[in-house]
Amino acid sequence: MTVRLYLEDSYQREFNAEVLESADGWCVLSRTAFYPGGGGQPCDRGHLSLEGDTVVVSEVREDTEGRIWHRIERELAAGRAVRGILDWSYRHALMRHHGLMHVVNTVARQHFGGFITGVQLGPEESRIDFKLTGFAREQIADLESRVNDVLQQGHPVASSVISEDEFRGRPELIRTLNVLPPIVDGTVRIVEIEGFDAQACGGTHVHSTREIGQARIRKFDNKGKDNKRFYWTLTDR
Repeated sequence: MTVRLYLEDSYQREFNAEVLESADGWCVLSRTAFYPGGGGQPCDRGHLSLEGDTVVVSEVREDTEGRIWHRIERELAAGRAVRGILDWSYRHALMRHHGLMHVVNTVARQHFGGFITGVQLGPEESRIDFKLTGFAREQIADLESRVNDVLQQGHPVASSVISEDEFRGRPELIRTLNVLPPIVDGTVRIVEIEGFDAQACGGTHVHSTREIGQARIRKFDNKGKDNKRFYWTLTDR
């Protein structure tokens, strides 16, 4: 199985690897820093460098056997050495937005009684949906202010793993009503915003909430009696 470098260091932009297998324009590598997508976060993109040639990685996905496939639109021989290079500006933008959604999620739960029902991250704008009873448009400024207060406090962000048994005994680590986090080899990855929150998550994140920047609610929609949708953007870091 592919060694998932993005779990060890979200800031690793380049890596060396060998091709394990190739089929229909996709390849599996021995190790990768490319995130395959999940939890509302899109997959990474970038390219592979091999002996003076370069091929674009346009898509990354994980199959049911846990292999991570990279779409390169050509066949590569097993054992061939490659160097993977991420589109770092795109990845880092997603890391900032992923951290923002953790903060929004927690603030909405703690102060407004909200339960997340869906999220979609983007490099410029992210959408998050809540079951949020009684929330009024007049409360938007309060939610936005509380989120930015947390961002500017500069809480360190770090990840760790716990056993599946421990995870089952800590229901507060589960935030979405619809999708459970992945359990890999009997463990669950936890992302902690020190002094603020901890939740199960398999995505990539920045090292500090201050790195996320200043957040703004660009748009707010009522999607039913208790269903609210927020569109968030980020400005300077």
